[in-house]
Amino acid sequence: MSIESATDPSATDLEHSDTAAVLRAAFAGVPLDPDVARRVDERAARITEQVRRARGVIDDEAFQALLADDES
Repeated sequence: MSIESATDPSATDLEHSDTAAVLRAAFAGVPLDPDVARRVDERAARITEQVRRARGVIDDEAFQALLADDES
């Protein structure tokens, strides 16, 4: 899940609701409902798989190089 889904017109009402719940949990300390956590985890896994299919898996060395670029 990403914060962008809060403004994503293609996101469903449930996704918007889940985003709001995650933000409340992160910033206001409100406990996250287990069903919300499960849905968020499932969406994250689907998105991760889509990215891997589209872009491939990045190896550790390339990932570390990207992190180093961000720091400079």
